[in-house]
Amino acid sequence: MIVALSLPVKGFLGTGATFEADVNLVVQLLMAGALVAGVILARRKRYRAHGICQTTVLFLNLLMIGLVMWPSFRRQVNPRLPKLLHKAYYAAPMIHAALGITAELLGLYIVLLAGTDVLPAWLRFRNWKLWMRTELALWFVVVISGLWTYYAWYIGPFW
Repeated sequence: MIVALSLPVKGFLGTGATFEADVNLVVQLLMAGALVAGVILARRKRYRAHGICQTTVLFLNLLMIGLVMWPSFRRQVNPRLPKLLHKAYYAAPMIHAALGITAELLGLYIVLLAGTDVLPAWLRFRNWKLWMRTELALWFVVVISGLWTYYAWYIGPFW
């Protein structure tokens, strides 16, 4: 799959995207659905299944960042950063990256707190529900900004 993701093959969604961008979009939307399933598990007090679901999404997202998003960002955005932030083509991925890094780091922190005793008590939060809801809301803002990035890169330029 890594070899397939590195080939510049035309995507399958009928836009100007590459195959890897289309795969990433579909995976991200499926992960958003899995996050909602995780919320349902938590509401049903199935906390172990909730934790497995949300942690799996978090680590799958790290994989997608490493395989697709970071290389695309470095190739398409990073070389032109200082000059063109006023254009949606560059602003969308910058905003998406900033929000995405925040969501990913918060998610990793939550997993570290929930799954280990590594951190001292003063670094732990007590209101789990608030932090989980904050992370979920942030994640959905990141998904929306990812859709905006996909549009700015692969749909908007071809209209």
